[in-house]
Amino acid sequence: MSVRKPSGITLKGLNISKGAGKLVRRKVDVRTVCIALEVDADASEKMHQTRRLYGQACNLLVPIVVSDTDRKKRLWQRYNLHKAAYPMVRTKMSVLGAQLACNVMRSVSSMYQSWISNHPNFSKDKKMVLPSISFRNPVVHLDKNTIRFFNNYTEASVYTVNGRVGVRLRPGKFQLSQLAGFLAEELAGTSKENRIYRLGECNLVWKCGIKGTPSRWELHIAIEKKLEEVSLDNLSLNQVMGVDVGENNAAALSTGRIFKAGKMKDDRDKYLSSRARFQRNGSRSARQALRKASGREKRHVEQINDEISKSIIEDAAERNIRLIVLEDLTNIRERIKAGQKVRARLHRWPFRELQQKIVDKACRAGIEVIFVDPRYTSQTCPHCNAIGTRQKHRFVCKNCGYRAHSDLNGGRNLQRLGCLLITQGLV
Repeated sequence: MSVRKPSGITLKGLNISKGAGKLVRRKVDVRTVCIALEVDADASEKMHQTRRLYGQACNLLVPIVVSDTDRKKRLWQRYNLHKAAYPMVRTKMSVLGAQLACNVMRSVSSMYQSWISNHPNFSKDKKMVLPSISFRNPVVHLDKNTIRFFNNYTEASVYTVNGRVGVRLRPGKFQLSQLAGFLAEELAGTSKENRIYRLGECNLVWKCGIKGTPSRWELHIAIEKKLEEVSLDNLSLNQVMGVDVGENNAAALSTGRIFKAGKMKDDRDKYLSSRARFQRNGSRSARQALRKASGREKRHVEQINDEISKSIIEDAAERNIRLIVLEDLTNIRERIKAGQKVRARLHRWPFRELQQKIVDKACRAGIEVIFVDPRYTSQTCPHCNAIGTRQKHRFVCKNCGYRAHSDLNGGRNLQRLGCLLITQGLV
């Protein structure tokens, strides 16, 4: 005897297969501390000369990396690039020295690997070629052989092509708070095995002044902190938070909170129309205004995403949340099928930046993060598992009559899906 399937229920639904979720499981948190340097005129000139030569060496390597069109040598990888180009760099730029020549390989390799990670289709599309990156404003990478610290990290000796120069570190209150844990372990003489903090490598940066602020040298130091592993044993549903990101609503939480994105969307549309106007003009002043507008928009969006992610983690900490569930939206831009205007708007959607900030802050707060398959999370009814209908911000289940905000419904389904994957051992 066949059993009739209730109206509205389909065979589609949430992906609860083995391996459908990816836990972040971050072991080390890396934060970059930007510290202003006090440098005399002679030392500054030597550092400028080193920076110029470092940039020239980087530009020498770009044609070599780009020439590997068949990808057999994989010259964007540091080891392969070092093997292929190190003798040439040492011959043409002998004044740099051996260690800075090695650091040049690292800088060029990391730049191209960053480009590849931002273009996931590169590994699939064999016709796709690497761009020629120009190092107009080079950053000098420093390691333990090219920089040494003294007097409780208040002074440093920096290697230049004209000999070492002494600089003084001038950190502010925020920078001191970021260095506090590392400095405390240094003063206490904690052994390397028992340390939580570790000093990573550094970058020497020349910061050009903007709007009347003076130009200055900065040292960007990477501070690594070991993170404790988060236990997800005996996880309950109320200890899980689902976060649905979107264009109209930046984030919708399974707890019922919605972060609107209307103002940010309007502001970005204004920046888009301004850029189009400047590009049509084509004059020198228009190009200058275009560069300023681009940086202003990026900083504006970054600040909004930072505020939203901070609020989400604070809310999660108050509710004793142990797991945050996010959507895996990899390659979503390639799957968009719409007109040019809609594609242009959705391609400017900064969902990945917001998700990355949530991951960073969650890991620092001792909260685990999982990425899950987003299919049908906004269309599945959380009460009867039927596939309902979604029209803009309204979700209606024809099977049981459940109604909800579509983004909130997505967040609640993410919450259920993440909890199920963990408790059933499907990750």
